[in-house]
Amino acid sequence: MVPLLLPVLLPLVLAAIVIGLLFAWLFPPAAPAGAPPQARFTDVTAESGLTFSRLAGATADDQPPSTLGGAVVVFDYDGDGHPDLFFVNGAPWPGETVPPGGRPGGRCALFHNDGHGHFTDVSHAAGLDLEIQGMGAAAGDYDNDGHPDLFIAGVGGNRLFRNRGDGTFEDVTAAAGVGGDGRTWASGATWIDYDGDGRLDLVVANYARWPEGMDLGLALRVASQGRSYGTPVGFMGAFPSVYRNVGGGLFELVPGAAGVRNLDPETELPVTGTLAVVPVDANGDGRLDLLFTYEAAPAALFLNEGHGVFRRWAAGFEERHEGAAAATLLLVARPETADARSAALLAAALAAPGDDRAWLALRPKLALAALDLDHAGRLELFSSEGRAERDVNRFEGGRDFAAAPRLLWRRDDRWVPAAAAGRWPQPLLGRGVAVADFDGDGDLDVVVAQNRGPPRLLHNGQRLGLPWLRLVLVATRGPEEAGGARVEIDTPRRILSATQAPAMGFMAQSDSALTFGLGDDARVQRIVIRWPSGQRQELRPAAVNRTLVIREP
Repeated sequence: MVPLLLPVLLPLVLAAIVIGLLFAWLFPPAAPAGAPPQARFTDVTAESGLTFSRLAGATADDQPPSTLGGAVVVFDYDGDGHPDLFFVNGAPWPGETVPPGGRPGGRCALFHNDGHGHFTDVSHAAGLDLEIQGMGAAAGDYDNDGHPDLFIAGVGGNRLFRNRGDGTFEDVTAAAGVGGDGRTWASGATWIDYDGDGRLDLVVANYARWPEGMDLGLALRVASQGRSYGTPVGFMGAFPSVYRNVGGGLFELVPGAAGVRNLDPETELPVTGTLAVVPVDANGDGRLDLLFTYEAAPAALFLNEGHGVFRRWAAGFEERHEGAAAATLLLVARPETADARSAALLAAALAAPGDDRAWLALRPKLALAALDLDHAGRLELFSSEGRAERDVNRFEGGRDFAAAPRLLWRRDDRWVPAAAAGRWPQPLLGRGVAVADFDGDGDLDVVVAQNRGPPRLLHNGQRLGLPWLRLVLVATRGPEEAGGARVEIDTPRRILSATQAPAMGFMAQSDSALTFGLGDDARVQRIVIRWPSGQRQELRPAAVNRTLVIREP
C-alpha cells in the first residue's frame, strides 16, 4: 500500500536533491590547502635548436672583469603568436687579448619559435647579430606601431633597435638619443609609460660609472686594487637614466631621473651596484611603480605619483614585525589589491639581510621568475641560484660558481624548496630566468641564461590536467602593452588577480601574457579588466584551457 504522504514527499525530496546539486555546482567547497608541487622539468635545449652560447669576454675560458652578464628576453618579435627568444652576448673587455685564430667576441642571437618549441637562428637576417658587452635587455613598442622594439643595456654604451615589422630591426640609437654617455655601465632596463601620455618611456638601471677622462680599462685596473685613502676610485654609483618618449622616435633625458634617486646615507652619493629594475603596482593604484635591486644595498621602491614623478617609499626595515611578509603589507597602501606576482617579488626583494627568509642565493638580484607550475592557482618561484662575485674584478681562486636551480613554493609565510622529479637541471652558471609556454601545450616552461655557456630550455612536464586561462591584453587608448591594467578572474571558489606589467627580473624578461591556473575550478564566471585609461570591461569566457586576446573596447 502506497503511503498517503508519498506523492507529497517525493517531489520535495527530488527538489531538495536538485537544489543541493545546483548549490554544489554554483558554490563548490573551498579548495583544500595544496600539497607541495613536484617539479618535473626536462632539459630540451639540444633538440630545441637553441645553438647559442654566451661568451663572457674574448674567450669562454678567461676570467672576465665581471660575472654578472647573461640575459634573455622573451618576446613575439614577428607577431605570429609564439614567444621568441633573444640572448645578449659578451665581447672583449679592455686589456683582453684575443687568442690567435680566435673569435673577437660573441654575437647576440635571436631565435624564432615555430610554436612547438623548435627554434631557428634568425639573428643575421633580423639584424640583431651585433657584438656588444651587453648586460640586460628589454622589449617594448615605443613607437606604437604594433611591433615590439628592443633595447640592450651595455657597458660603455646602449643600443636601441626599432622593429620594422617585416622580421628585421634597424639600429636607431643615435637618432633616438638613448645611447648613454660612454662612461656608464648599464645593467638593465624596462619600458613603461611613467607619465601617462600614451607613449612608452625608457628607464635604464646603471650599475656604475667611471670618472671623466678615465677609460674603462683604467677604471677596471683601479677597481681591482681596492679602495684606500687617497687612491682614485675606479667606479662610482650612478642614478638611473629616465628617458621620456617625446614622440617621433625621439627621447629626452629627464633631469633628476624623475625622482628615482637612491642615495647612500653614509656617503650621500648614488648607491652603487644597481642590478635590476622591475615594474610593479605596489599600491594598487593602476600606475606602475619601480623596484630596484642592488648588489650589496637593500632594494628600493619608488612609487609612481603620476604626472611623471616618483617618490621613494620611506618605510624602513626596522618597521618589520614578521619578516618579509609584514614588510610587504606595510608597503602597500591597500594590501587587498596586491596581486600574487607583485607580492612575491616584493617579499623576495625586501627581505632584510640576515632574515631567516633569505632563501635565495641571488635574492637581492631577483634572479628568479614567478609561475604557476601546475595550474593549481598558486605561484611558485623558479630561481637560477646563480652565483657571482660581490665586487668587480675580484675572484676567489678555485671557486665554483655553478649551482643547480631550485623551485620554491609558499608554505604559510615561508618559501621552501619543492621536491624535484625526473631529469632535474644540472648545476649551471645561471643568470636570467624567463618563463613562457614555448611548446604551446598550455603550461609554462623555463629558460635560464648562463654567464658563460649555452642557455637551458626546460620543458614543464606537469600533467595534472588542471584548467587554465591565458590572457593577452591589447590596449587601444595608450600603449598596447596595457601596463598597469588590473585583471580579476572570478571562479566559484576564488578571485584571482594580476597586474599587467613588463615581466622583468634580473637579466630577464618573461612573456607578457597573463597565465591563470584555475586549480579545481573548471569554470570562469567572469573576467573583469580595469584598463589604464580607466575603462572597465567585463567578459564571460565560453571555455577554459585557451589563450584569449582581449582588446580594450
